[in-house]
Amino acid sequence: MTRSQVVALFVANALLSLVVSLTVVLIAVRSLRATLLESVALPEPTAALAEQPEPTSTELEPTPLAVATYIVKSGDSLSGIAYRHGVSLDALMKANNLTDPDYIMVGQSLVIPGPAVTPEPTPTATAAWPVATILTPGAEKVPIVIESFHRAQRVDDEWIMLRNAGEEGIALEGWVLSDEDGHSYTFPALFLWRGGAVKLHSGPGSNSATDLYWGLDVLVWDRPGEKATLLDREGTLVAVFSAE
Repeated sequence: MTRSQVVALFVANALLSLVVSLTVVLIAVRSLRATLLESVALPEPTAALAEQPEPTSTELEPTPLAVATYIVKSGDSLSGIAYRHGVSLDALMKANNLTDPDYIMVGQSLVIPGPAVTPEPTPTATAAWPVATILTPGAEKVPIVIESFHRAQRVDDEWIMLRNAGEEGIALEGWVLSDEDGHSYTFPALFLWRGGAVKLHSGPGSNSATDLYWGLDVLVWDRPGEKATLLDREGTLVAVFSAE
């Protein structure tokens, strides 16, 4: 082997060793880099805020009203009385501390609970008119007063409120309320307890102890100065009320 061949073989071995060394170093660097990246990887983000409890409702719960009584007549049943007054049989029994739905006595006085009610939003497009009472002879002895006429654009939103301002309850069955245009309403079997009130709605609906429905499709109290005449069951003029 000549001198030049020895030199060439030496150079080839050196180059091969260099390539192998570089390859090993490159692999080591890549492995080290991967290890470093894994060690400093950021943790996944966690929720910054604890889950807030849901707000507690502050709405007022409905409360039952008890403003009327009913005297049991022959042929009455508790379920029938409850149906006619728009209350449930359970509510009627609880209001009178009854345990047997099939046992009532003729002449027995029953408290009629009103339906559960919640405060209604104050209407913005309607207004209740003040009322002036035009007393007639003997009217001061029958303290049924009309507190307000509720004027509205729709017959379903129109009503008139009557209240017993006296010291004793009054049976309104057979009483008649009329306007100046010939509309008249005859009250069903309803007993207004002392301080009790009832709304007479002009439109249709289901009667209850606190709300009665005329069933009309036209407005009744649609102008200032409208007069309402109240007659008792014998047809005696009790009072005239005027929406001022």
